[in-house]
Amino acid sequence: MYQQPRVGVAVLMLQQDRLLLGRRLKSPGAQSWQCPGGLLLPGEDLLDCAGRELREETGLSAGAMSCGPCTNNRFDDGQTHTITLYVVAEYIGGEPLAREGSSADWGWHPLAQLPTPLFLPLQLLLQSHGDWLQGLVDTQ
Repeated sequence: MYQQPRVGVAVLMLQQDRLLLGRRLKSPGAQSWQCPGGLLLPGEDLLDCAGRELREETGLSAGAMSCGPCTNNRFDDGQTHTITLYVVAEYIGGEPLAREGSSADWGWHPLAQLPTPLFLPLQLLLQSHGDWLQGLVDTQ
């Protein structure tokens, strides 16, 4: 039986046609590729959470940020249920570094050739909003 859904925030940061991804080291989804992100803390603003998670996980800061789509994620374990709110963050420079023990191998990956496997929320985002994400690349 699924638990009460938790709210996650994921940062979509593009550098030209490449998306910032890191390899997830914890369950659910260990060894899958994910955007920077984490759980929204009680009372925390959505954009503040996105900036905090980006800094904590990669050491990067963002320029302008805006709200994007969301995904409803029910994991195969039959228990974990999350809602992921996506935030689009402007890349302003620097190289990502693994700063927490929950992820590794941060880098820029061409949107047309993303590594696999992808973390479930990112899979669902691409299935439901892939054209929207490609539109972000096309307007850069």
